[in-house]
Amino acid sequence: MLTDEIADTEASKSPTGESSGGVRTEGGSRPRSSSETGGDTYNGRGRLLCLDGGGIRGLVLAQMLLEIENLAQTPIVHLFDWIAGTSTGGILALALGCGKTMKQCMCLYLRMKDQAFVGSRPYPSDALETVLKEQLGEFTVMSDIKHPRLMVTGVMADRKPVNLHLFRNYEGVSDILGIVTPSNNRGQPPPPPSEQLVWRAARATGAAPSYFRAFGRFLDGGLIANNPTLDAMTEIHELNAALYSVGRASEVVPVSVVVSLGTGLIPVVDLKEIDVFRPDNLWDTAKLAYGISTISTLLVDQATASDGRVVDRARAWCSMIGVPYFRFNPQMSVDIAMDEKIDEPLINMLWEAKAYMHSKRKQVIELINLLK
Repeated sequence: MLTDEIADTEASKSPTGESSGGVRTEGGSRPRSSSETGGDTYNGRGRLLCLDGGGIRGLVLAQMLLEIENLAQTPIVHLFDWIAGTSTGGILALALGCGKTMKQCMCLYLRMKDQAFVGSRPYPSDALETVLKEQLGEFTVMSDIKHPRLMVTGVMADRKPVNLHLFRNYEGVSDILGIVTPSNNRGQPPPPPSEQLVWRAARATGAAPSYFRAFGRFLDGGLIANNPTLDAMTEIHELNAALYSVGRASEVVPVSVVVSLGTGLIPVVDLKEIDVFRPDNLWDTAKLAYGISTISTLLVDQATASDGRVVDRARAWCSMIGVPYFRFNPQMSVDIAMDEKIDEPLINMLWEAKAYMHSKRKQVIELINLLK
């Protein structure tokens, strides 16, 4: 099976200390978990990595990061100071924060495929939660992760309108400013980083409607921010503004480079019926039903869009503030379902991602020179 092949590759690494990307680490050991580095002082350089949502297509994210890691000869977590992720990208961000190598992250996805995507949708949540506890730690909390700084999106759906929530491993803007939301405008606040279990944050960001049941009050972050780039840049800007306002200007580090990774562009297909009208006959009724279904799909696609104008806006924002922006998102030959279970199309997807990164080698080297 695909999981076993990757696991065997990981297990066959040289004992001299090469990581999944052929990177030699200090003392010949794996890249240290951020929870092992200790200290709360932020000494980052403002390098931001953003990871889109997309279910099992998170393997594309892992493959692209592996290619960057191989060229850089440096673990991904040492190349970035901030990692923002939504849904599958959020799970990957948390796994990296917990010290997983890139190939271990790929195995995590494949284990979720084999153990969580069982039966019919919505899938039972128990198997997914078991995998997350095993891989991320049942009792690990967000504040245990010292580097990089993480922001993982979730949707608080116990209110109207719904709110975007960021699971953080650092002090948030409200805490810095001492802001308390009025009691008549809030429910029970989510736990602080020192109490927020990592696996629960992962479960919340991946609670995709119709795939898995809601996780308490939380739904998949992709419903609002499937591409978390603009939300991550906003968060960093607001955090810096808060630090300035309380006299902690020495801690302010503006964004210096933005890297955004997608989970693959699906092929363009033609749509025939997009009209909704009052039917006059049986044939019109059938066309109406098809039109409603098409419109519903379009609305969902637009609500969870991670490419197109959202990328244009991020690129324009970075251009206006003079920050380099890199977007990598390979074109897929077929539309891979978010819960694809068959190995063959997943292997083809990984090869397409690898070929895409090879074609972008010049841009990747340019990026690495900025990150190092």
